[in-house]
Amino acid sequence: MEAQLFVYGTLMIGVESRMAGLLQRNSTWLGSAYIPGELFDLGRYPGAQWIPGHPHKVYGQIFLLEDPDSLMPYLDEYEGIDPQFPEAGEYVRKLVPAVLEDTGHTIETWFYHYNFSTDQLVRIESGRYLDYYRGQPAHLEFIRTG
Repeated sequence: MEAQLFVYGTLMIGVESRMAGLLQRNSTWLGSAYIPGELFDLGRYPGAQWIPGHPHKVYGQIFLLEDPDSLMPYLDEYEGIDPQFPEAGEYVRKLVPAVLEDTGHTIETWFYHYNFSTDQLVRIESGRYLDYYRGQPAHLEFIRTG
């Protein structure tokens, strides 16, 4: 089974987290991409919501997973998804269309969608986590220890 994953936070190339390393060792980078939606600061890491037709974008990267059946359970656990109750967690994994920045092609890809209310959250205006997290001590600590 072939599967792509759109990442927008601590799993991206450029973020030196343990799980980003695992993803990069077990996948092929397809390129920088975006989805319509919003990116939020959850305190120690980001959360994004895919919102079809939304004017704002969330920027990230797409990876082709080499063995998705083996890798996805580790990624789901990292994202806090309970296999018995996958719709009840902080994130839900969804298939969404993402646009590759260099070609404009749309790719159907898995995406970790933030599942809770964003009413009290700070929106990351640029939609770009790589430009944001280095100035956030709590994010840096999470990346270092998580």
